[in-house]
Amino acid sequence: MVKRDWLKSRIFWHGVIVVLVVGVLSLGAEKYGEGHLSSLVNWVEASGNFAPVIFVLINVFGLAFVVPQTLFTVVAGVLFGTVKGALLSLAGMGAGSALAFLLGRFVFRKTILQKFGSNTYFIDLEKLSKSHPLKVLALSRIVPVVPYSMANYLWSVTGVRFIPFLVMSVFCLIPETVFLTAGGHLLKAGVTKGTVNLELVAVLIGAGAVIFFLAKAVQKSLKES
Repeated sequence: MVKRDWLKSRIFWHGVIVVLVVGVLSLGAEKYGEGHLSSLVNWVEASGNFAPVIFVLINVFGLAFVVPQTLFTVVAGVLFGTVKGALLSLAGMGAGSALAFLLGRFVFRKTILQKFGSNTYFIDLEKLSKSHPLKVLALSRIVPVVPYSMANYLWSVTGVRFIPFLVMSVFCLIPETVFLTAGGHLLKAGVTKGTVNLELVAVLIGAGAVIFFLAKAVQKSLKES
């Protein structure tokens, strides 16, 4: 199983790196692009249901084409705020995960097995999915051992059923989604207004703590099993 020190590092740096990348891009768009970030946010706020629908559709097809999910989640926080961004991200991830799973199971199954069938991680995943499917699903979603979008295809060729896969894929990502959208929202406020929302900082810290302790709890449960 995943070593404890590596687990802590993976959870922490996975989010930090993406937030920093989005932060640098946001700062560049605002400071050196004549307020482009502010203009984009204002357009999103004035567009009604148009922008959220487009965002969810892009998220869905991005996951199907194995684009990193974390990027979409941070951007959702920048464009829509913490709560609305989290809800839209979860909707996009649910639909995108379902699409990738069905494509993997019924269209690309042979290709996936040829490419990953001898991979050590996949062999362990397949074996554990037979005895502890919900626990392993939870751990693989909480701790991104492989990218979320790639994991959708790997899960599709195991024995796990579609409904448990979909429910756990969305439910277990709630803490990480809140963490990343709160980070994106903080970035927007800092870049466009030069302010820091302490309530959002508290949400960010709280969500990070939940992710960490959930990962430890699921890992401990798997070891005991």
